[in-house]
Amino acid sequence: CVRRYAEVPLARVMSLAPNGDLFVTSPSAVTAAGDSGGRAAIVVLSDDNQDGVAEVTTFASGQLDTVHGIVVADGYVYFTTIDSVQRTPYRPGQRTETPGAREFLVGDASRDPLGVQFQRGIRWTHGLARSVNGRLIATRGEYSSCGVSGDGRPSTGSGEIYEVGARSLTRMAAGFRNPMYARCHYCKDLCLAAELGEDQSTGAVETLVVLDGADRWHGYPCCYQRNAGPQSGNGLCNCIDEPAARINLGDTPFGFDWERGAWPEPYRNGLFVALHGSFYVAPFANAGVVFLPTDPATGVPRATTPTRFLEATNRNPVNPLQRPSDVVFARDGRMFVSDDRGGSVFWLAPLDWRR
Repeated sequence: CVRRYAEVPLARVMSLAPNGDLFVTSPSAVTAAGDSGGRAAIVVLSDDNQDGVAEVTTFASGQLDTVHGIVVADGYVYFTTIDSVQRTPYRPGQRTETPGAREFLVGDASRDPLGVQFQRGIRWTHGLARSVNGRLIATRGEYSSCGVSGDGRPSTGSGEIYEVGARSLTRMAAGFRNPMYARCHYCKDLCLAAELGEDQSTGAVETLVVLDGADRWHGYPCCYQRNAGPQSGNGLCNCIDEPAARINLGDTPFGFDWERGAWPEPYRNGLFVALHGSFYVAPFANAGVVFLPTDPATGVPRATTPTRFLEATNRNPVNPLQRPSDVVFARDGRMFVSDDRGGSVFWLAPLDWRR
């Protein structure tokens, strides 16, 4: 069953509140794919009358043209903009932001970033995630090219992933091109990031990588994967860790989440990934949702390549998905999928599913 839950222009990243309300970021800044027209806001979707269709409320607005990542946890709504990680207080059921209560964890009100980590000119689509043990994780993408420094590692830093504190960033991993989305398992101490490979480059792939806090280097910009890339001949690319999963270059993995045990096999406890599809092949070839079985003990994918689960058929009235941008599972078993190109949020469930 696929049902439209709400219309949200440029719906990007989602996070579920403890009471089941769904928070969605809707930036107005133009994306790398040329999409625009979002609300420059964080919206909250609630289903107060339990009819399966959401009531849409603007939770926060103002200086949110580049809002992207979002996490609802610990009495706050955390979110990213081009040069900041911020938070605003939240209590279950709250539908609008408390005026004047926002605070900056990275960056400040004058938009003077902490160091160079979130400065303008670098990708504004920062991922955000929170682990079960309380780590807040933010990602930063890059536009680097190979050969900036002698060993292939750019002197200004490639894309990186950080643990965020109050006015502090601790690097967890480096060597990324564009890890736009990150998410942590709902009950295991496991966090993954989706890395977008070097466009149209022979040997490059998209990957899901495990964030274990060991500050590993993942190869970009001179290594596309282990033993592949401009500097693979000198041994530099031999040391890259194998990813948790590989996805074909151009399929563009965005958001992902783990099924929580309510769906039938083979999908139970699996990892579902939103594929945004190719920017270079119309109409966004291979956009849809894919599935990876996971190890029940760890939550890490057991397969290195995904299985197609749902195709985005672009304006088909039976399946109207165009470019899925995120996946989130609710506690009641439904899978929510945001579609930025289609300006909508959908929910999916097995046909025999009952709440």
